[in-house]
Amino acid sequence: MKRIGKALLCLACLLLAGGGSVFAQNIGGVRPSLPRNISDSLKKEVAFLTSDALKGRGAGSEGEKAAATHVYEFMQNIGAMMLSPVDGDDFLIANPATGDTLHSRNIVGIIPGYDSKFAGEFILLGTQLDGPGFESLTVNGVHQERVLPGAYSNASGTAVLMQVAKMIAENKFMFRRPVLIAFFGSGNFSQAGSWYFLNRSFADKDKIKFMVDVNCLGRDSGPNTFQAFIGLPDKHILKDIFTVEQLPFSLSVKIAEQEPLPADYRNFHSEDIPFTLFTTGDSPVRGTIHDTPQVLDYVQMAQAVEFIYSYALTLASKDSFEKQETEDSDSYDRIYSQLEVDKRASFFKGDERTFLKDWVYKYVKYPERAIAAHTEGTVISEFVVDKDGKVKEVKITSGLSDEIDAEVLKVIKASPKWNPAQIGGKKVPVKISIAVEFKLTQGGKVGFNR
Repeated sequence: MKRIGKALLCLACLLLAGGGSVFAQNIGGVRPSLPRNISDSLKKEVAFLTSDALKGRGAGSEGEKAAATHVYEFMQNIGAMMLSPVDGDDFLIANPATGDTLHSRNIVGIIPGYDSKFAGEFILLGTQLDGPGFESLTVNGVHQERVLPGAYSNASGTAVLMQVAKMIAENKFMFRRPVLIAFFGSGNFSQAGSWYFLNRSFADKDKIKFMVDVNCLGRDSGPNTFQAFIGLPDKHILKDIFTVEQLPFSLSVKIAEQEPLPADYRNFHSEDIPFTLFTTGDSPVRGTIHDTPQVLDYVQMAQAVEFIYSYALTLASKDSFEKQETEDSDSYDRIYSQLEVDKRASFFKGDERTFLKDWVYKYVKYPERAIAAHTEGTVISEFVVDKDGKVKEVKITSGLSDEIDAEVLKVIKASPKWNPAQIGGKKVPVKISIAVEFKLTQGGKVGFNR
């Protein structure tokens, strides 16, 4: 069991930092060097990690060791400087189920940044290396082993992080800060590998500015959407996530308000290191015999590779890391839709239809000039209900006439307060769109469709 020394790490940063050359950083205008067959590469890695020979990569098993050796060789081949030996940075852990002592390991490498000013500040990208292992069964008196492949848990995260590391290595001239890439063993035993890394192995944990956790990716059905979990809402972290989300062809990300699943980020959070967990959440197949490579969406995983790469570049390019500010002290920068929140904004005890019926149609007037011109149709209006329930930023997105549009704007702007939307019990602003219909009834009377 070896301790990674400060002298070795600092020397590595100085030797490989590219002499401190300055390159222009433009996260929105520079596309990374992407392998054309990234989905095929992901399939290949998942196929190896879930092969019968590795027997589910259980913590402390020969299968986990084989996976560690494979990852080590991959990292070495892409040009990362390895901070762990080929067999991994090893540690012992007691199996709580059997009391046996397991011999597990971490694989850790570093990809240097170009700016010597930030040579001692690290962005860490990590994932869980081990899988669920296998089950011992007795069938008709015969002992059998049933392998739990662990494709989703967590061959998916391992394969994604390998491809992200490759992209960072190919584009390291764009990264101001060095990036640590860590594959943690024994994640299924209370994230023992990441605990060992922080408390026994890595000498400079106080210089880790941010941790990105990659775990369980590639499920895209039902509740399993690509999501980010950051713990308490922090406007600086949210801003960085939304910056990446706005890039062309970026994968959309949902901000998870509750922990989607336990992962290695927990140990970094306990050390007050800010983090983001990227995942597609828990799944009934996770850790079962059905957790095979066929359950994964490799297109989504390839998109996640690009998103996480761009996020790592955003973090590595920052001038500084601001002190955490939660929703309690400042507001979200993002305006949500009604579909993204846990509790929708409401007008008194009703929804948008109540707002139309009891407010808009009650007070809006059909302008005389519009009646004379026989103007009929639908006005689409958009507005924001802020976290205090106030109606703001009212505008017409599809109008009928100047007179009708002005009447709709006047009535909506005069709206009483709404009950604000909420996510995880926190009040957030939402954008709402409504359709106001104007129709002349038979006999020349004025009416509205309601």
